[in-house]
Amino acid sequence: MSRKKTLLAIILGLAVAVAVPLSLRLLPHQPHTHVIDLTAKKYGYEPGRIVVKKGDTVVLRPTSMDVTHGFLLDGYDLEAVIKQQGLAYLKYTWTDDEGQLHTDWDKVREIEFIADRSGKFTFRCNQTCGNLHPFMTGELIVQHNTPYHLAVSLSVWLTLSLLLWFGTGSVSHPPGSRRINLLEAIPLLKRAVKARSFQFLVILPNLVFFYLFVLSALWGSPVGNRNIAIIFVWILWWALLNTVFLPLGGRIWCLICPLPAPGEWLARKTITAVRYLEKPVRGLHHHFLGLNKDWPTRLGNIWLQNALFLVLISFGIILLTRPVATAILFLVILAATLGLSLVFRGRAFCLYLCPVGGFLSTYSMAACTELRAVDPEVCKEHKEKCCLVGGEDGWGCPWGQYLGKMDRNNYCGLCTECIKSCPKDNVGIFLRPFGSDQKLKGFDEVFNVLIMLMAALIFTITMLGPWSGIKQAANVTESRQLLPFFIYLGAVMSLAIVIFPSIFLLASKAAQRLAGGKVSWREVAYRAAYIFIPVGIFVWIAFSLPQVMINYSYIFSVISDPLGLGWDLFGTANYPFKPFYPETIPAIQGVLVLVGLFFGLTRGFSSFSDLLSGRSERVRAMIVPSLLALVVVNVFLRLYMG
Repeated sequence: MSRKKTLLAIILGLAVAVAVPLSLRLLPHQPHTHVIDLTAKKYGYEPGRIVVKKGDTVVLRPTSMDVTHGFLLDGYDLEAVIKQQGLAYLKYTWTDDEGQLHTDWDKVREIEFIADRSGKFTFRCNQTCGNLHPFMTGELIVQHNTPYHLAVSLSVWLTLSLLLWFGTGSVSHPPGSRRINLLEAIPLLKRAVKARSFQFLVILPNLVFFYLFVLSALWGSPVGNRNIAIIFVWILWWALLNTVFLPLGGRIWCLICPLPAPGEWLARKTITAVRYLEKPVRGLHHHFLGLNKDWPTRLGNIWLQNALFLVLISFGIILLTRPVATAILFLVILAATLGLSLVFRGRAFCLYLCPVGGFLSTYSMAACTELRAVDPEVCKEHKEKCCLVGGEDGWGCPWGQYLGKMDRNNYCGLCTECIKSCPKDNVGIFLRPFGSDQKLKGFDEVFNVLIMLMAALIFTITMLGPWSGIKQAANVTESRQLLPFFIYLGAVMSLAIVIFPSIFLLASKAAQRLAGGKVSWREVAYRAAYIFIPVGIFVWIAFSLPQVMINYSYIFSVISDPLGLGWDLFGTANYPFKPFYPETIPAIQGVLVLVGLFFGLTRGFSSFSDLLSGRSERVRAMIVPSLLALVVVNVFLRLYMG
């Protein structure tokens, strides 16, 4: 099919994809009244999912089975306090004769409203009721759920359209020439990163915050949404990591992370200075405190990081809600970095053990920033390899990377030591197109991609879903129920390391056969897995960004009382809980997931270019992985919008 005919087919397909969901709104419907007994208990509602049609009248009869709970319905301006024995207080506003707005509460047995807006709307508890309070939610689905149906329709159209478009030969790898060297474009930035004090100065504020968070987690409020460690780390920092640091800067967090810094300073016996040795010791022009051993070759991969990240997933709901658990995690990591820095050279913990490092590793391949040699030929001619072994002005790379051969972001922590140590001034920090690194190099990286995607799915189901039973099963430290927790743990592990990887490997095998069977299915799997890097990044953004939109008010509360001592430093300790346009969240999440699908398929197709020379072979190789990506995306669309 010619490019012109393909484009016409794509446009017609778009018209159909939009028209079908919108036409469902024209179906006639006779309004009904739904009387629903709504039971609130830690940490969910029963029923957790209410489905009605637009125009229906909903009558809720709320009651609490344990403590006082709240009821705040996104998009409908309904707020109530739910007590025991079927008693509730409904918030309402009124204006007096002088135009002043007042708020009062009515004692009610029923809450009645008309479902006049279609879509998905979350109702959530807004009365602190325990550790999992921020995740106590339910769902109101008002059909026809046009936004969800439209997103599903567009996902199918996008997948089929891209497969057609790939056949025209109009998609290619983002050219390497499309890069901007920020160190040349911004001379002040170059001066800053060349300064010996640069990394210390960007780490220092985070180091101060780190100790503040540990103090608060150990001796502050035990309630997660009232503790600055929980709010700033798991709400604000995690959202910034996923929405800003990772997609734009790759592993830039590694540059400013405070946890490995004390160990590195201890091993170097200095904070900013360079201790240069004219005669190298074990290949390095520096002497370090400790044994300075090489990391075991057999463990020179990210399998351990994958395993440790799975452990964090399994206990994720505890870490996100228990300040003490967060403090223990921080202190364990700090102790590990200190101990390993005295045994192994470089940042062994960051490279091979850090769960966050594992999360950033493969995802950083898609980032819009890279640190590379300006001219690799200069590196080849320069025999001293100062970027790797160190020089008079900079330490040898603590990540063990040689710029002359480095072609991916995976294992570069952007510490900027190579910029200082290179005597040829041959190192640059480049802006580049999203998704430029496109080749995975082992099954440890493939499984990393799959595990991170399943982690997003597990977190979404457990923390954002309306299923209180799953929350209780994961919340073992409060429920004390071991059997449900082990069932939950088994489901997590099975999904992340057996079920989805097996499906993916079968899809890769099918892709290899459709491509003609002339190439290794392993190589096909490496490239097919890349599809799920952009998908995973945008799914994590879709998970993280709404957490700030919902819980931002807690940030204002905890900065006034960081240690939970009853302070009100900035007059915001009692800042009211008021989510930021929460009714827009499903639409935002849907758009983000579709953007991830677009980048996943386009960049995934480009990744096959060095393996399969024929365009038709590449298209055939993409069919099954693309359909798998479509299924995965629709699972997330169902959770976020359906």
